[in-house]
Amino acid sequence: MAPKNAREVEMSEDSASEDSINHIPKRLWVMHGAVMFGREFCYAMETALVTPVLLQLGLPEQYYSLSWFLSPILGLIFTPLCGSASDRCTLKWGRRRPFILALCVGVLIGVALFLNGSLIVVGVVVLDFCADALDGPIRAYLLDVADTEEQDMALNIHAFSAGLGGALGYMLGGLDWTNTFLGRAFKAQEQVLFFFAAIIFIISTTLHLFSINEHLYTAKTGNGSFAVSGNPINGAVNATNQPGKVGLRPSVTSIGTTVKLLWLSMLKMPPQLWRLCVCHLLSWFSMIAQAVFYTDFMGQVIFEGDPTAAANSTALQNYSKGVQMGCWGLVIYAATAALCSGVCYVHVFIKIIYMLGTLGYTVGAAIMSIFPNIYVAMVMISTMGIISMSMSYCPYALLGQYHEIKEVYLEAYIHHSPGNSQRGFGIDCAILTCQVYISQILVASALGAVVDAVGTVRVIPMVAAGGAFLGFLAAAFLVIYPDTLDDEDDDDDEDGQGLNSVQSEAASSNSTEKLSVSKSMPRNSSCKLEAESTV
Repeated sequence: MAPKNAREVEMSEDSASEDSINHIPKRLWVMHGAVMFGREFCYAMETALVTPVLLQLGLPEQYYSLSWFLSPILGLIFTPLCGSASDRCTLKWGRRRPFILALCVGVLIGVALFLNGSLIVVGVVVLDFCADALDGPIRAYLLDVADTEEQDMALNIHAFSAGLGGALGYMLGGLDWTNTFLGRAFKAQEQVLFFFAAIIFIISTTLHLFSINEHLYTAKTGNGSFAVSGNPINGAVNATNQPGKVGLRPSVTSIGTTVKLLWLSMLKMPPQLWRLCVCHLLSWFSMIAQAVFYTDFMGQVIFEGDPTAAANSTALQNYSKGVQMGCWGLVIYAATAALCSGVCYVHVFIKIIYMLGTLGYTVGAAIMSIFPNIYVAMVMISTMGIISMSMSYCPYALLGQYHEIKEVYLEAYIHHSPGNSQRGFGIDCAILTCQVYISQILVASALGAVVDAVGTVRVIPMVAAGGAFLGFLAAAFLVIYPDTLDDEDDDDDEDGQGLNSVQSEAASSNSTEKLSVSKSMPRNSSCKLEAESTV
């Protein structure tokens, strides 16, 4: 890393040096993370209200989870295409933001359709697909413009914004709006809440799109190298093939990429990414199973209500009270996720965060199923915030390290890519997003039948606990952690240097002088600088 005074000179001259673009102001990162606030606010509305609304419309219980089935099918088909297309996008506005804008418009269309009672199922599908597909371009956008040293801070801001947006969304869902002027202006409370979601999402999306300028990509230069230009702050630099900078590395496969090569890039994943996807899939399955059915669990099991009871009946009123209380429980979950995001600022290994998140949620969901009362349900749902924080941070931090540590992973990434081309952040983030779709398909296709077979939604927390425990095992024994490998290498270097010092002392008469010189030198300075740049 360059000295501080040298960096100031380079920044004043608008140099194309890597150090001159290291630090993006935090206010821009806050604006960049605003879209996660709006996205999670919409998710909160959808998660808390869709299942109760569908049940009250008379949808049979064994089919109500199938309403979530179509969206992930569409996601598996189109999300990888969007990721690959964004890797190769040459628009002046950037590679990711055009796709983010299009998907945000889709979210607003889904919200509008949800407000129309006859098209509520279509609205659920459109809203769910677009909100899920947003995750890949947003994460790729972050990894493109963030320096290695800024990735942890940026991911942390995104996780905090997501938790805060979810908490506010669930909080508004727990309030009674029927007696307010908005309640009189709209036909139902659900329409009031989705009106809030549309306004907040428009504001947060606008802040995100005008936060940080992207690096522009041009297809190929005359010498066959990929060219990337643009400063993430002011667009003033031009760089070509600067591999030491994450933001300047071209996230692109070879020209002429076909749909066949695109799907091969998913089927022929590097082993590091494949292991990470398994853990991501199990974690998301356990979380979606609990989140989608939590308000229904509160209404039917805790408050002993019935969503299909006659209007104005005690059973239906109890169910509505349970749904509102479930919204407040989800507030606790989202607030916990926002608070726990501060853990990422502390020097805690990614492996520890991943393991604690999955194990804590395993215990919390199991206790909720064994002791179904309101106090246990409200306290134990906070463990879902812990696993949510770990899933928002750990996979993408690991993905950034996989792309950055070339000595260990670059050969594997090229070897496991179609046409021996380097994989981009866009396609890899899309692959991680596809794990969310697969988990939704599993939830939609299986849990409705499980509830119908058992006869109670009390089984849902136990299923979630089982999935989270498998995720814990994957996080502990399957996922590869570069920071752990770096620490082991440092220990080996230290042992080797100690052995060399002993041998030098035995072989030379002036061993004392040599030993003092050896102690004054920084231990494995080149490796240490590389580790600092990576972690």
